[in-house]
Parts: sequence; C-alpha cells; structure tokens
Amino acid sequence: RGFVFPQADDGWVQVELASNFRNARPIAQVLRRGLGGAPSPLYSPEGLGVHFHPATDIDNVAAVVEAELERIIEDELRDPARIGIVTIHGNDRDELRRRLELVAWEDRGDGAVVCETFRRAKGLEFDTVILVAPKAQDAAEVTPLYIGVSRAVSELVVVGSPEVADRLGID
Repeated sequence: RGFVFPQADDGWVQVELASNFRNARPIAQVLRRGLGGAPSPLYSPEGLGVHFHPATDIDNVAAVVEAELERIIEDELRDPARIGIVTIHGNDRDELRRRLELVAWEDRGDGAVVCETFRRAKGLEFDTVILVAPKAQDAAEVTPLYIGVSRAVSELVVVGSPEVADRLGID
C-alpha cells in the first residue's frame, strides 16, 4: 500500500523503554520481575497495591470479581468508569459480561464497568484493573499477561490460577 518502514538512515531511531512512567511502583515491579518490563523511576507513586485471589473456574472467578467490584465501587466509592476487567480468554469475558452486567469499551457510559480481552484492552488504561487469568497455562503466556498487567495505573487485582501468581511474583 505504499508504506515503507522507516530505517535509521531516514532519521528514525528505535529506542527501548528505559523507565515505566505509567504504572504505580508495585505494578511496575510486577511487570519488571515477572515479565521483563522497564523499571519504575526512582520516585514514583505507590498506588493502591497489587492483590491476588485464587480462582480457577468461572463460578469462582465471577464471585471474586463481583466482590472486588463491590469493594471498589460501593465501599471505597470509586468511579466505575475507571475500572477495567481484562481477561485472557474471550469466553471468560463473555460470561463475566453476562453475569455481572459489564460492558464492551464502545458501550461504556455512566456507571458502567468495561470488560475486555487483553487484545481489545491494548492501548487503554484504567486506575484499577482486575486481570482474569484462571487457567494454569495462562502463566506461560507473556504477552497477554504483560498487556493485562500494564493497563493498571494505580491498582492491580489478579483473579486466577496459582501458577499465574507465581509467574507474576505475587501472592
């Protein structure tokens, strides 16, 4: 289609991300430790932390996600529009949307919580991300985990298999 990929001779330079300025320190540390991400700068926000809840089937996943949404929205009075549920698998996304009345990004509105797969969440960011990775084999998939974790700015909640928690270095 006529596009030519830029070369160094054209004045373009490829650079590697040297510092993580998007994510609060605990989230940046998860990315760095478990997934090879860039380190956080010397002074960066502490955020609201990283939490793990074991759940390996959709019934448990839905119950944990529902409880976390209640904590965040009702107990802590945070804006639902700043929360994103990111799943590794499309069938988990579809089931969570159905059970918990979550919405697609394009259907977001007042009071709506977005639920998308990691592919659809790429390029988005949320104050809080609830990452759903219930299968043991999800731990072997670096790209989906990296994208899911890195969407979180202040707080990361991982709902999934113990293998995923081990991979990310959280408990």
